[in-house]
Amino acid sequence: MKYDFSKKLTIGAARTLHSLQQAMRALLSSKAFEEVTVGELCEKAMLPRATFYNYFDDKYDLLQYCLMTARDQLDSGYRDMDNCSERMNCLMENCFDYLDQNIDTVQKILRNNPANQYLINQVRLYLLSNMSAAFQSNPNSHQFKVPREMAAKLYSEAIVIILEWKYLEKRECSKEQAKEYLQQMVSGIDEKQTVSNL
Repeated sequence: MKYDFSKKLTIGAARTLHSLQQAMRALLSSKAFEEVTVGELCEKAMLPRATFYNYFDDKYDLLQYCLMTARDQLDSGYRDMDNCSERMNCLMENCFDYLDQNIDTVQKILRNNPANQYLINQVRLYLLSNMSAAFQSNPNSHQFKVPREMAAKLYSEAIVIILEWKYLEKRECSKEQAKEYLQQMVSGIDEKQTVSNL
């Protein structure tokens, strides 16, 4: 990204970024990400192309920014937990809360962006990176029958499967049910077991 997001945003920059985020959400609600153009984003945000390029290199860069701001909400609280299962549950609960708060927009976006495309793959990568970080944060306290990298993939994919079940397939599933499903899906590699690392 061209803009330095580590520094405090000016009021003008905050408005511009908000307008571009809203434009991306609106366009993703009506078409696939691959079909969205920078010109459409600028038109929807009522900003000149030059302003867009002051902040972002391309639409992928803007999407990364949109995902980054969503991650700020999703990351709430779980990084303080030492136990991988607790982190996994907290991350899934945060996903449930975020999706429930934005359900109409999310369902429109998911309808136009099937699971094999760039947008959904970014969600998968986000979950995998978080679970990988959780497994690496305290390597001596967790014992597995499988390599940690494989366990992180399983944990993150288990979350994706449950989220797809509820939000894509529109099945009834409370957070408590989801936590039970999650524990059952990963119980074979629970860190409470004491076996040597591979």
